[in-house]
Amino acid sequence: MTLPPVRRQTVVGGDPATAYDLFVRDIGTWWPVRSFGCFGAGSSVRLDGERFVETGHDGQTATWGTLTAAEPPRRVAFTWHPGRDEAEACDVTVTFVPVGDATLVTLEHVGWEVYPDPTAARTRHLDGWGTVLDRYADAAPTGGDGGPLWFVLQHTAGPATGPEGVFASPDFPKHVQFLRGLHAGGTLVAAGPLPDEVGAGMTVVRVPDVEAARRTVRAAQTEDGAVLAGLLDVRVRPWAVVMSA
Repeated sequence: MTLPPVRRQTVVGGDPATAYDLFVRDIGTWWPVRSFGCFGAGSSVRLDGERFVETGHDGQTATWGTLTAAEPPRRVAFTWHPGRDEAEACDVTVTFVPVGDATLVTLEHVGWEVYPDPTAARTRHLDGWGTVLDRYADAAPTGGDGGPLWFVLQHTAGPATGPEGVFASPDFPKHVQFLRGLHAGGTLVAAGPLPDEVGAGMTVVRVPDVEAARRTVRAAQTEDGAVLAGLLDVRVRPWAVVMSA
């Protein structure tokens, strides 16, 4: 069985070119090597030509992956095998999309079948990439004062959806609870199902600044109980609003 990708998203200040350079060319300035490296504290990571290479404090090296596509400032893709043989590589793609004076960064990691226990590897990376993107966002510019930022949270039926469907599942009230939290926080504009796609829905949110956008995007992935249960899959998309009531 092919497992779905791990998708993690965050919002950073600055334009896509700035966000791209920070992730790709300046990865060594923010990557948490102590927790997510091959050699622990004291090591460093850099882009060396087309390879991400970690160097330990004693000079030993490990290749984490190799670029397969570099399309600055919108997209970068690379193989991924830290601490593993290149023949056991997965694939990672990161995209950078403008939203107001900020950038929505989306990371997708696929290819879990190369691991002895694909499900465990996917679960481990789901948490790990969330932590890594938090560090990345901490290192990014805080953003400007370009006004409110709008996002669409697109929800579709997740891998844990049973024969009863999304809306009859005992986990669906957790999604309603999450939406109520957005409403209480003043960021919810509208939410509801999409009648032309079974189990799908859309939520529109508006936030005042980059920091609020980052919190909201993270919450959509880590605080919605229906998403955590696998009942729903969420994808955050930027919305360029040109007219509103």
